[in-house]
Amino acid sequence: MLQSHLHSLIAKAHRYQEEPERFERISGGEEALRVRVHGANGDHEVDLVDGRLLCDCDGFAHRGEGICAHVLAVEYHFREEVPDGAVEWPFSAPAV
Repeated sequence: MLQSHLHSLIAKAHRYQEEPERFERISGGEEALRVRVHGANGDHEVDLVDGRLLCDCDGFAHRGEGICAHVLAVEYHFREEVPDGAVEWPFSAPAV
């Protein structure tokens, strides 16, 4: 079940990549990165906080999954600015 859910998140993030107009940078620089993603079901803000990407969407914030299509899309779209490990993947080993 979780594996198919992850596949659907990744597929949605890929679709977002095909439409760069979905990404609206709100702020950025060395201190912070904040992006508004114009998603399929509304706009969501993704923030880079302490090296992690966080999203205000239901899947990320309220269900406690820690991953969503918005953070995956931002991670890729802004890959030159997002540090490694900014997205916490289910089943990944804890950071040492």
